[in-house]
Amino acid sequence: MRKLALVLACLAGPVGLAGPVWAGAAEDQVLAAVNQARASAGCSALTTNTKLETAARGHARAMAEQNFFGHASKNGGKFSGRIKAQGYRYSKVAENIGAGQSSAAGIMKDWLGSAGHRKNILDCALTETGIAVVYQPDDKPLKGQSYAMKYYWVQVFARP
Repeated sequence: MRKLALVLACLAGPVGLAGPVWAGAAEDQVLAAVNQARASAGCSALTTNTKLETAARGHARAMAEQNFFGHASKNGGKFSGRIKAQGYRYSKVAENIGAGQSSAAGIMKDWLGSAGHRKNILDCALTETGIAVVYQPDDKPLKGQSYAMKYYWVQVFARP
């Protein structure tokens, strides 16, 4: 299994530790940018939920370690199932994923530039979120790609 390291201090560089290191700088930046976009659209700010964060982190890590990119896990599991597995019960749920963007600004630019991702961010009915980014320093290119993604982003949204 490849070792993971989450980038600290605004994704400045990988941490040389034996296991994954989880830091909130990049996730906090994404949350601030998401809430700024939501405020501009008349939506209330999202609040973080630890169960949603755990679901997001697990999927980001799975994509990095198992070298795939998609909403469904390699075993076919969907994001709604990952969220339920954390004990979170919801009435509405959505997910944004991204790969290759090395900064919070980069992922936000891509998400806000994509109709589906933007719709999730600006859905005023969604009230809670979990955000994760995993940096995979020794990542391999995904099938059909000429370069390694290295950064895997997941944001889940929900309403209890």
